[in-house]
Amino acid sequence: MIFYESSLKKTSEIDFYLKFLPEEIAKAIAFTDDEIKQNLTEIRLRVNSPVSITVGKENILLNRYGKRADIRDCLITSREELDYCINNFCDGSYHTQANNIKNGFIITRDGGRVGVCGNIIYTSGSDFIIDEITSVNMRINRFIHFNDCPLIDLIKDVGMCSILIYSSPCEGKTTLLRFLATAVSKGLCGLKKYRTALVDEKREVYIKNKMDGGLLDVLYGYKKADGIDCATRTMNPDIILTDEIGGREETGSILSAQNSGVPLIATAHAGDFEQLKRKPNINLLIENDVFRYFVGISLSRNNIMKYNIYRQL
Repeated sequence: MIFYESSLKKTSEIDFYLKFLPEEIAKAIAFTDDEIKQNLTEIRLRVNSPVSITVGKENILLNRYGKRADIRDCLITSREELDYCINNFCDGSYHTQANNIKNGFIITRDGGRVGVCGNIIYTSGSDFIIDEITSVNMRINRFIHFNDCPLIDLIKDVGMCSILIYSSPCEGKTTLLRFLATAVSKGLCGLKKYRTALVDEKREVYIKNKMDGGLLDVLYGYKKADGIDCATRTMNPDIILTDEIGGREETGSILSAQNSGVPLIATAHAGDFEQLKRKPNINLLIENDVFRYFVGISLSRNNIMKYNIYRQL
């Protein structure tokens, strides 16, 4: 087991998200200091409740001037303001997003993904409709360059191989996967260029205009099982990448891809390696020697990524 650290080069890219928001809320977030903008991970709106932003692992309330506030003087999201945002997210066509909304999200015209929830009405059996959206979660997806990333050095030393990255939520798994997909497809950091298939079921990994220009094929919105099968059969990739594995369906597809010789870089939720092994479907992959390396990661408050690399013997 080997431990590494690397620093992250973060940039502020929140203008894309502010255009969806009512003027007063957008201005308040724009007025926040640069450190908050660079580390902002979520913008949360709840009807008749405080506007909150997530910075690192801290939930912050704001006043209209972008300063920290308490419950007594913070911005409150009105029903009209939330409806304004939802209309912008849906590009004025709520009904075209109906199926997505039932599954808890909206896909914007620019490819962003916004989480939603609210009041539902069951119509028949397990079928339901969303009667009213009451909460919105805008996750800030950034492309971040990882300085001195040990996984880049690993690929240089041993060649392309299967790697499972794991951590607790909100520690940077998806952000790291996004960087790796770009690095291997574009030949960044001294790597050679690899034919890369990215299976992005939740539409949270791929960022348009940030990841283009390399040998990257994006299977956008495919269920992981279908995307892995399709990539293996039709795209002849050197590597497949996907986020948050652990379901029964994709486990079979991953085993099939292994038999075809295509390596996989994936992520999973787990606080440590023992917890990872207690997940039945992932343990099946471990027992079948799918992954050569396991990488536990954690992110410190000063944007230092810590890596705990374990090799499967």
